[in-house]
Amino acid sequence: MTARRLVVCCLLLTVLSCSLAGCKRTSGGPSQTAGLTSVQAAELVWPEAKKNFGDAVLWRLAPVDGRESLTMRLASDWQDSDRSAAWFVWYADPVGENWMMFSIKGNTIASTDIGTRSFSKIAMDADWPRERPAVAMKDAAKAVAAQGAEFSALTWTEFTYEYDSDSHKRPGWVFSFSETLASGGTLIYWFFVDGITGAVLKAVNDRNEPIELPIDREALQKPRTDNHEKDLRQFFGFISTRQPEWAVRQLAYAASPNEATAQMWLANFQSLSALTVVSVEQVRLEEWTAEHEFYKVSLDVKTSDPPEKFGWDNGRNVRWVEFIPQGGGSWKVAALATNP
Repeated sequence: MTARRLVVCCLLLTVLSCSLAGCKRTSGGPSQTAGLTSVQAAELVWPEAKKNFGDAVLWRLAPVDGRESLTMRLASDWQDSDRSAAWFVWYADPVGENWMMFSIKGNTIASTDIGTRSFSKIAMDADWPRERPAVAMKDAAKAVAAQGAEFSALTWTEFTYEYDSDSHKRPGWVFSFSETLASGGTLIYWFFVDGITGAVLKAVNDRNEPIELPIDREALQKPRTDNHEKDLRQFFGFISTRQPEWAVRQLAYAASPNEATAQMWLANFQSLSALTVVSVEQVRLEEWTAEHEFYKVSLDVKTSDPPEKFGWDNGRNVRWVEFIPQGGGSWKVAALATNP
């Protein structure tokens, strides 16, 4: 994993934890327009941040009422009004290593705190937002909606900083979604909107792989004619023709990271005296990308070892296969599982 990808993944973990926790997006009261807009929230605390830091930089802005909160307080009409019943705002000191944090409830500052950042001083560009975000939350949301985001499936949003394609930090809005498709599958994705220009920078899935835009849900759920089933059948063919060492070589690093693991797989495959592929089915189609394919494979096998040793039963077995490109030649098996 590259340094840039690792940093991006660290950012995504914060948002993904919210997705998995089932973040709420209810408003804080009966009024549809309760609270401040994203611009007003920053402007409210800016004088105090400027007084302490001088050239204070807007670092994060989230529609929550506390630093650890996972409950968004967005107004029910926030995509038009831009309002939230509460905000939590971070301002960074571009000279030192501190930041100021403000909790806003309704139209007033509820609390103020100052702390030391977990990272050392970094260069903060002159065009990074200071007094207010250059792009309001609602405008970023409109740009994302135009690219196919489903806002009924929104799990999180915030203004923050993310690494661009040149490995430079850029301010922007992040929107996280967890969407159930008509097929029953779940599509988890993030959108990143440039905080200066308002342009949609990219959308990625939960493996940090690019999603083609605009999102085409119908296409995502259709069986793929362009696939690597031939490579998949080759993998099982090595086992059925008693060439298990070649099957081991077609395992991805994630499945076989060292020689000890490779020997375990070799013993596993050698335990099968016969293997026949009964059927191959494309599954988890909404998760397919140029870097991942998923299959459900029905197999008929013969083995003299008990199931508890290698997991194989005599007769019909089902295996769920994650398939990826890695190195040269055939695609590789990243996971060979007994369940989805």
